[in-house]
Amino acid sequence: MADFSDEGFDDWPAGSGRAVGTWDLPLAADERQAMEMLAQTLRVTANPLGRTQLAVLLLGQVPADLLKTAVIHLRQLLRRDFVGMLPMEVATNILEYLPIQDIVRSASLVSRRWRAVATQACLWRRLFLRRGWRVDGDRWAFYASLPRGICPARVLLDSSVLRVSNALSIATTPNGIGALLEHPPATPRQTLDSVLGGIGKSHMPQRVLKQRQFISSSSSEASSRSSSPTSSPQLRSPALAIDWRMLYAEYTRLEANWRFGRCRVDRWESAHAESIYCLQFDRHNRLFSGSRDTTVKVWHLADAASQITQLATLRGHSGSVLTLQADDAVLVTGSSDATVCVWDLCSYTRTHCLHHADAVLSLRFNAKWLVTACKDRLVRVWRRESGYKDMFELRGHDVAVNAVHLYGDMLVSASGDRSIKVWDLERRTCVLTLADHARGVACLDFDGRFIVSGSSDRSIRIWSLDSRRCERVIHNAHSDLVRTIMFDRAMDLIVSGSYDESIKIWRFSTGALMHKIKNVHTSRVFKLMFDRSRIVSCSHDRSISIIDFGANLPHGRMLV
Repeated sequence: MADFSDEGFDDWPAGSGRAVGTWDLPLAADERQAMEMLAQTLRVTANPLGRTQLAVLLLGQVPADLLKTAVIHLRQLLRRDFVGMLPMEVATNILEYLPIQDIVRSASLVSRRWRAVATQACLWRRLFLRRGWRVDGDRWAFYASLPRGICPARVLLDSSVLRVSNALSIATTPNGIGALLEHPPATPRQTLDSVLGGIGKSHMPQRVLKQRQFISSSSSEASSRSSSPTSSPQLRSPALAIDWRMLYAEYTRLEANWRFGRCRVDRWESAHAESIYCLQFDRHNRLFSGSRDTTVKVWHLADAASQITQLATLRGHSGSVLTLQADDAVLVTGSSDATVCVWDLCSYTRTHCLHHADAVLSLRFNAKWLVTACKDRLVRVWRRESGYKDMFELRGHDVAVNAVHLYGDMLVSASGDRSIKVWDLERRTCVLTLADHARGVACLDFDGRFIVSGSSDRSIRIWSLDSRRCERVIHNAHSDLVRTIMFDRAMDLIVSGSYDESIKIWRFSTGALMHKIKNVHTSRVFKLMFDRSRIVSCSHDRSISIIDFGANLPHGRMLV
């Protein structure tokens, strides 16, 4: 067992009876014997008050200039390491309530025992989860179990019996976002990196353990979006020797990167032959893109965000691919040819083809519903469990329905008629209409409580279903139509893309502009999506760009 009786204090057992200063002073033999007799008298005195009075009388006989030495020795008896005397579980519970700076800088420097407590994995796991942070356990297990030198893209290619086809050129801005920000934020005097000091230098373990360990709380609000492309199913994964202290440090640095605009931009030119209208990426680093060239491409994004590998090209539409969504097993695409195609991602084959009367502008699906929005003013709802045979229509918009979003049985639709409608799919009725935009609504995002919309009136509006009204307006958010938008309340972020060729990052809680990112695209931004560490966007310029805020973090992709 480790010896923790070390620097900083002397942890004498209570009631040991060790005399203060007796053995440390140069005394003659008869004087030492007299001192021992006095100490024995103190020990045999039954009344604690009597022992105290005798000790005070003895101290009264000590010269004043020597009392200081006596007090110093007495203090050694009064000092107790309460953390060292408690069980490890209780000690970690106490340290959990200290400010993070005190745990890192102070508690770990008191003694070896305190350092052992301050570096306990269970302490940092509780601190990590208390912040509402999560780890993608299945993703961690996948990468940790790969043999060294094996590329994840190679595994995907081999399992799909595909070959790497197109090598794309990469235009990288390694020095970060500084030159891309219209108003770069000032560097703080003391960053969170310096606050956390040296923690976070551990390497991810390469072994998978047998016992299970809960990695994250499934009750997180971010995971409750039933139709979110990034929502991960509760898959079973083996427990891993996770360095929670290191992950806490990386998460803190990741938040600081978003706050201060520290990132790297990677750009892939000519990802398609023509304009790219839609995209989505998932937690497996798969990227799906749809283009005016009528194709859908499946890519693998390297964690370092410096490589992109094409996995497949899907051909099934005769018009532009305007919208898509994928989960782990299924991809659904909508096109200007008035068709909706359902694809099996295991075989990359088309399993269903559904029809509209005009171009399909938007679609969303969850486990129960597939919803498609059309230029013909109709919203069609398909029951997935029926094999897409059971379908009904929702009517209420006066012009084309530009965007839809699902949350459980709730559907939100946005139209060029300047309105946003909330529908109950079980009752097949419109339960709320919101109409404060001055021009057509081009895009929206929805999390069950709030709707964020972008319009050709150049504004961004935040709506609350609780109050049934617009809570906040960002006027002149862009200098042209706001084409694509996404928000995350847990991250307190809204990210918007526009025909003005820019991408902007806003605070959800205040509507304040954090960063304006320019020169990422050279033409209209059609679609963007973001997660904890990066923003991926596509444009009329045929390129795909990644704004990577986790480029300097070895395990940034594991944080969700």
